[in-house]
Amino acid sequence: IYLLERIGFAWTSDRDEVDWQMRYDELVQFVEENGHVQVKAWENSDLYQWTQYQRYRYRGYGGSELSEHQFKQLEKIGFRWSPSD
Repeated sequence: IYLLERIGFAWTSDRDEVDWQMRYDELVQFVEENGHVQVKAWENSDLYQWTQYQRYRYRGYGGSELSEHQFKQLEKIGFRWSPSD
């Protein structure tokens, strides 16, 4: 199990959740490297767009709301729900 997890093996068959987790892990790495959670478009445009989309989902836009697990994961790393926070 440990070796599978080290190579990023997905234990769920839900592709959306797998994709979400991969972006979340990328955001965690960004926070570790930069000391903040405010991704700028010029730093990483894909990750910036993903963070914007999470804010839309938090507000009930974008076709799907954040799950409680996703919300807690983002809160855990100090995610800012408004870019001006």
